[in-house]
Amino acid sequence: MTSNRFFCSGGVIRQSLRQHGWIGLLYLAGLLFTVPLPLFMSIGDERMPTVLGSLFDYTSKYNDLHTPILLTVPVLAGVIMLRFIQRQGPSDLYHSLPLRREHLLTAHLISGLILLLVPVWLTAGVTAWVNATNDLPYIFHMNDVGSWALVVSVISIFLFAFTVFVGICVGQSLLQIAVVYVLMVLPFFLSSMISRFLGHHLYGYYQASGTIVRYSDGMELRSNNNIWHSLSPFVRFTELLRTPFSYIELLVYIGVSLLFVILSYVLYRKRLVEKATQAMAFTFFQPLFKAGVMLCAMLLVGDYFNGVGGQGKDWSIFGYILGAILGYIAVEMVIRKTWQIVRVRALLELVAYTAVLGLAMYIPTSSWVGYEDRIPTAHSVEQVYAGPSLYLDGGITRKDLYFSQDKAYIASVLNLQRELVRAHSSGQTPMTKDEPLQMIAIAYHLDDGSIMTRSYTFPEQPFRAELAKVMMSEPYKTVAYSLDKLYGAAETISIKSGDDEERRVILTDPKEIREFEAVLKEEILDMSYSEMQSGSYPLGNIEILHKASSISKYEPEWARNIAYNWRLSFHKLEGWLKQKGYADRVIVTSKDILSVRAVPIVSQEMKPYQSGQYIEDVNLFRDIQQKHKAIVIEDMKLWKAILENRRSYNYTPDMEKGTYLIQIKIKPLYGLNAHTGYYLLTPKDMTPELAKALPATP
Repeated sequence: MTSNRFFCSGGVIRQSLRQHGWIGLLYLAGLLFTVPLPLFMSIGDERMPTVLGSLFDYTSKYNDLHTPILLTVPVLAGVIMLRFIQRQGPSDLYHSLPLRREHLLTAHLISGLILLLVPVWLTAGVTAWVNATNDLPYIFHMNDVGSWALVVSVISIFLFAFTVFVGICVGQSLLQIAVVYVLMVLPFFLSSMISRFLGHHLYGYYQASGTIVRYSDGMELRSNNNIWHSLSPFVRFTELLRTPFSYIELLVYIGVSLLFVILSYVLYRKRLVEKATQAMAFTFFQPLFKAGVMLCAMLLVGDYFNGVGGQGKDWSIFGYILGAILGYIAVEMVIRKTWQIVRVRALLELVAYTAVLGLAMYIPTSSWVGYEDRIPTAHSVEQVYAGPSLYLDGGITRKDLYFSQDKAYIASVLNLQRELVRAHSSGQTPMTKDEPLQMIAIAYHLDDGSIMTRSYTFPEQPFRAELAKVMMSEPYKTVAYSLDKLYGAAETISIKSGDDEERRVILTDPKEIREFEAVLKEEILDMSYSEMQSGSYPLGNIEILHKASSISKYEPEWARNIAYNWRLSFHKLEGWLKQKGYADRVIVTSKDILSVRAVPIVSQEMKPYQSGQYIEDVNLFRDIQQKHKAIVIEDMKLWKAILENRRSYNYTPDMEKGTYLIQIKIKPLYGLNAHTGYYLLTPKDMTPELAKALPATP
């Protein structure tokens, strides 16, 4: 009686622990096997001691089971603890006991928390003991163990409380599990699908993904996707290694858990016993449930048809309507637990839901909102970013260089956007498969502190004048070619031929590195617009490896690397290499060539290949050679012309008529086997001498 007055029935708790104690044992075994046991097994390993940032650092790197255990056992505990209200027999039995519903729920909540939290803190104790009594190859402290236990406890409490809340709202255990995981992933899924939807139907919409823009004053722009990703518990928990929980996040999760517990008490008082085995325990949740499922189905099916239908609006609309129908059928069958759902009311509901959701999807993309036509005024723009994309890779310390306050540059970017919007409004930006396309992403930092982002894909030729003014500017080249990385602090610079891996030079002398990067930066800033758009084959590849200290601990190792093409127009760079005696060790000239052969690419003979199918260069050359005799080119002057005008091999079924596939065999530096490369020569690349040697294709 005493315990009952305090909302705690000791008998129910003891019965629950006896009946479901295996969950706690399962959790304890899983945590012991994934945290202290691998540490104990590492004793005696002859390796350099590793300092761990946290125990999640260790578990995420060396044990793939740790995160799945954290994300499944607390949910399983919540399902098992609410099992008594999901089945008709146990529900009748428990609710016939002389206990109030608050007593029952409290007893099961306490039982579940005991089963989850005791294993966590026992595991923490064992881990601390292993660390204190043995020489481990990993260095961590008691604070790290306490931090791990605190975070795991909060995750366990949140997942358990959330699962209990869902279990109060639904009447089937299987549906409870499905709803828990769907809701935890839903923010990530919805943000991604809505972003794709807006990207398809809103001209200029930027589909952000993992973008972080920093300014020199420390301000950050985090895309909406990042925010929604953080709101998805499932995604957030899997990112603990890269982004540890802050104290504010821990408090938020504890507060939300408490809210779920309170709502569980409120709803449980109103829940009818007869709702056991029913899909939804409360009818007022059904409209939200139906609308949510239909919206997800509309976005998913619509996106599929948008891709399959080749951007055709008719197919997209068909996909959204079909998704709404399929979503409504699915949710009705789940709620009614039967496939026989055909009735007049259901048809009317389907029409009403489809109309409301269709309107909700149409309004953001309509001209009423004015998103597509919105262009900031020049005086309202404080800084501007323009580049091929808004993803700013590499170190975080110099990204302020990507933003420009140059008024002339801001005017050029605004003018380009203005022309794009004008042409789109008047229907003058049709994109054809034969016309080269250009992509540009823009971010304005406005005087009111807001950020305005846009992204456009458009045919290059109609906007060449406006685009050239932007691309020829230093701020654009700084973004497009990461010129902020060329500051003479590289560890090594590898310069290798584009034709032969054997021909390479590696610079390690700091003075040479500074000189080389200065010349390379000057060459990039001097590049013309036509060179930037040219697809000519590079003389070589330049790989710069920065020192490990150049990146933060949150950045991947590959962020140290940056690569550039060594273009034909880089004469100063070639001169510097010749001066240092490195040019002959890298550049392939006519003297290094053994033979050159060419075959015409005839589009009619490419029909057996399906659209989008990739064909290896050697196979294509062999197939064409069986029908058209290869033209052997023996003139070394023509070899030089081919080396200077060739393009990289990139087969598409719609190659320009008159294109040749060129096979070049190069003398090996070491060994006996010649290196064979395949390249393209389009009609635009032909010199008069080459055109004479390679007659027009049939």
